Amino acid sequence: MASFPTFALLAGFTASMVLLPAAIHAQEKIEGKVTRTNLTLCQPKPTGGGCEGTLTLETRLDGKAQQIVIKVTFDTIIKKGQDYVLLPSTRGSSVVVSYAIEKGEKVAKTIDVVGATR
Repeated sequence: MASFPTFALLAGFTASMVLLPAAIHAQEKIEGKVTRTNLTLCQPKPTGGGCEGTLTLETRLDGKAQQIVIKVTFDTIIKKGQDYVLLPSTRGSSVVVSYAIEKGEKVAKTIDVVGATR
């Protein structure tokens, strides 16, 4: 039979293996207006995605306007309603971006256009 310290160590290790992946892949959402896009590659796919680059999002955090750069990868899905759209068409639109922090930068997982281009 395992001693209590061995059991506690094993239980702690098991818990960390269950909880750590959830923390690594946690996604956050941010809403704002796209002020700039930078397209580095675009090969549209019929199921969405296919563009890489960055978008600059103007949002209000703590009551102050801030510009946030978000990386857009090849498999980021960008939608307006039920339609898939390309990264450059988001410029000037209000969007909701679901993102994760990867290697210290915000990386978009999905982008939903929620407001018209102005």
